[in-house]
Parts: sequence; C-alpha cells; structure tokens
Amino acid sequence: MPTVKLIFRAARLVLAGKRADPTPDYDAASPSYDDFFSSIMGVHGIGALDEVTIRPGDAVVELACGTGHLTGTVAQRLRGSGSIRAVDMSSGMLAVARNCLAEFPNLDVSIEHDDMLEFIKRQHTACADIVVCGWAICYTRPVKLLQEIARVLRPGGQVMIIETRADALLLLRKALESVLANDPSMMTRMVQVSLPKGPQVLGKWFQQAGLVPEVLREGEQVLPWQTAEQAVDWVERSGAAAGFRDGVDASRHEELRRLLRRELAGRLAADPSLRFRHTFVVGTAHRPGADGTDGRAGGRASSPGTPA
Repeated sequence: MPTVKLIFRAARLVLAGKRADPTPDYDAASPSYDDFFSSIMGVHGIGALDEVTIRPGDAVVELACGTGHLTGTVAQRLRGSGSIRAVDMSSGMLAVARNCLAEFPNLDVSIEHDDMLEFIKRQHTACADIVVCGWAICYTRPVKLLQEIARVLRPGGQVMIIETRADALLLLRKALESVLANDPSMMTRMVQVSLPKGPQVLGKWFQQAGLVPEVLREGEQVLPWQTAEQAVDWVERSGAAAGFRDGVDASRHEELRRLLRRELAGRLAADPSLRFRHTFVVGTAHRPGADGTDGRAGGRASSPGTPA
C-alpha cells in the first residue's frame, strides 16, 4: 500500500496540474516496440480486430496507431479498396508506421501527428465504417472520445477498443510503489491514465456515448520474464512505462531503475511462483441507425457479449 507521504505527493501533483506526458517514452521505445510489445501482445490486438467486420471499400479510422501493427492488418483486410485515416502523438512511432504502410501504395492511407481526441473532432460526421483504438483510450477522456467516435461512425459502423486492465503488471506496480513510497520526491509529475477495471467498464463507456455494446471480454498474458532486469528492460522498451521519463526527476532515472530492479529481485526471491501478468479488456460496439437498426448492408451484431 502507498504511504501517506506518497499519497500526499500524488495529490499535490494532481492539484498542480502536473501530469506526465507519455509521448517521450513512446518515442524512445519506437525502434524496439514491435520486438518487445507487439511480439507478445500483438496477437491479442489482432484477435480484438477479428471482432469487427472490415470489408473492402470501408473507411477506417485508427486512433493511436503506434508502429502500425494493427494498421497493417487493417490494410490487408481492405484488399486494396477503401481508406485508412490514422493518428498518433509519437513521431517515433509514426516513422515506423509510415515505413510499414509503404507496402500498400494502392490504398488510400493518411497518417497524422496529433492528439487523437483533437484528430477525431476534425473528422466529418458519419464518415467512417470502422474505428480502431489499440492500447490508448486510457490516455484521454474515454467517454468524450467515444462520443466523437459515435458521431463519425455511419449507422451500423463499429468501434473496437483493446486496453490494458487496471490490475495489469500488478507485481511491477507494487514494486515501483514501494520504491517511490520511500522517497516520493522522485516523482515530479503524475502519471494519470483511465484503465478499465473490467470489460463491464467498456460497456458502460459505450452506452454513455450512445453506442450499442457487442463484444465485451477480457484476457491475460503471462510475460516470459525470468529476472528483475528483464522485467524493467521490457517495460521501458515496450512503452509499458509510458510517462516514466516525464514523471520522474530526470537526474534520478538511473537511481530509480536500480532501486526498482533491487525491489523486484527481492520479491521474486521471496516467492519464485510470482509471475508478471498483462491483463487486458476488449470491447466492440456499433452506432445504431435513427430507427434503431444497424443501417449497413449485411447488418452488424447488436446483442452485448458476456464478459469472460
């Protein structure tokens, strides 16, 4: 549990509006992101994409496209017909994505460097058949973003969200919390994210935005780490610690890494059965037509899924 000093420190940072920017961590992680994150968690992103129907000719919007791991799959499923409008805040990630999408020269693709909420606000009403957002809705105001998504979707159009669950990497988070509790002054900005506790939270967000939930499920991936050093390295090189660079005193980054490795090593030595687990949630929903129907030829599933 966090100490009173750490809680007080966090509260002061929040009240002062000192919020950590995750972008520098994604910029730094961009060259290794697919090797570290996508190689392990990418299969779950593709599995989430399987929950929506992407047809040749569809207009697809992808928010927080990252390195283009999902974007490339979307492009393949469009089969040379349709469009992709993608956005991300990290210039490093976008450089990788543009290179990835160069193999689809006949597809109408555009990639922008911007905040995803500001980007979706600029899109025309009812202009998209599919909207995809992987591992990023936590960085914005979820319901506000989904309201804008509902606006840009055509009747029957679908949205897919995959996001880290609030209890993910609990072992690592507890170790970091313990380190910071001993010296809260290390923390100079607050990492604030809206991670859902379970798929039912996604369902609630969908409904508040005027969308009809379809699939709501959760999953878990045990990460193949054997040592504390591997864990800390993976977190930094996969972007999982987004906000770290901006949230901690820059002069003490290496000190924090050292203390975190020591804390993790101690916990693993005390209980060798401990595992690092990345839990996540998947949700899809659609925009109903004015008469309550799906509004697209072929229809869309409209009954909410049951959380796993």
